[in-house]
Amino acid sequence: MVNENTMMTKEIKIACATDDGEHFTEEHFGSAGFYRIYSFNLQTGEAQYLKRVDNSTPEEETHGDPKKANAVQHLMTDVPVLMAFAMGPNIVRMRKRFVPVISREPGIEAALRKLADYREQLIREMNRPDGESREIIYIN
Repeated sequence: MVNENTMMTKEIKIACATDDGEHFTEEHFGSAGFYRIYSFNLQTGEAQYLKRVDNSTPEEETHGDPKKANAVQHLMTDVPVLMAFAMGPNIVRMRKRFVPVISREPGIEAALRKLADYREQLIREMNRPDGESREIIYIN
């Protein structure tokens, strides 16, 4: 969870949606086969791989199923940033708790390097109060 101390936090976690471990899935974030979790240094912009988290969330009953959003939130309890090629309709709900990053760079490692240029925007969005929608950060 993000709070007013984010500015003092040096490291945050970022979840990257993938099916192959190297590229973002072409599906929505919640439909990825698994997530690669990275530690991202807000001061230097360096990312380090931490672990793999399999997507154990249920299939959507309807497009934009709130049960799916809730399951993803439980899966990402200590991750404030969600990074993917695409976000689905649940992004409206997810933006109140997470900072969404949409990358047009298909490679995860390359996108994380580019994210270093967006650190100030990332910090600003993370510092929004819980329940307030965070802006989507777009990486080209």
